[in-house]
Amino acid sequence: MMVPTSKKTKQVSLNYNIDVMQRILNALYEMGKSRITYIAVHAGLNNNTTKRYLNLMKMFAWVEFEKEEGAIVLRLTETGIFIHNQLHDTMPGKDTSN
Repeated sequence: MMVPTSKKTKQVSLNYNIDVMQRILNALYEMGKSRITYIAVHAGLNNNTTKRYLNLMKMFAWVEFEKEEGAIVLRLTETGIFIHNQLHDTMPGKDTSN
């Protein structure tokens, strides 16, 4: 599904995959605070995909963006930890941290 983001022809995809979200949540859960590049590498994703998912997760209040030593660092919120644990319990075979 594509929706316009402005009056111009630019559009944004609304397709997201819960398995990719779980990989990012697992990476953040295991690493604690981390930079986007490290999260992407740990989750096996490229930077653009990781940023797109992290922005969605920020809207859901699963992650928080902070500035630390001039770099953007992310961490899971309490809600993000709860979602991580729920996904881990619901989809244990999909867990990449095992």
